[in-house]
Amino acid sequence: MIVLVPIPLDDPNMVPAVMPSVRRLASLAPGSEIRLMSVLDPKAVHGVSTSEFGQAPPVVAGNRQLSPGTSPRVVESHGEAQERMHLEASEQLEAIARKELEGVGVTVSVAWSGHAADKIIEVAASGAADVIVMATHGRTGLSHFLTGSVAEAVIRKADRPVLVIGPNCAT
Repeated sequence: MIVLVPIPLDDPNMVPAVMPSVRRLASLAPGSEIRLMSVLDPKAVHGVSTSEFGQAPPVVAGNRQLSPGTSPRVVESHGEAQERMHLEASEQLEAIARKELEGVGVTVSVAWSGHAADKIIEVAASGAADVIVMATHGRTGLSHFLTGSVAEAVIRKADRPVLVIGPNCAT
């Protein structure tokens, strides 16, 4: 059995919420493969500029030199920032696997999408999962309306079982 576990790395509370259930599921189905994944939003990636400003070349107008302008120095391009974020996310997932799932067959992957739920469903449907196990905050009302729910969207759209671990689940 292949278990897909989406991990939102921006919320450290989600890992301890979901891992006891993942470990239990793995113990009930020996030989299972756990696939930890995280979905990064490409819109959240920004290159980095120095806070110090470098001197721009002087501007010449006619025979008069105007004062030089200043501009930030680019330290990390958008592509480099994406590569760094991908590597950091992979390392975080590998650390979670070592800490939480010792002795279990685990693979990690990082995907890019502006729509996490759609990407989770796409990965699961590509043969990467028999079941999806994920945690939810269990928000209701205005906070649910404003932030949406990846878990809810996955439940509605997935063509395979989804085990959702709520915030009050006893482990």
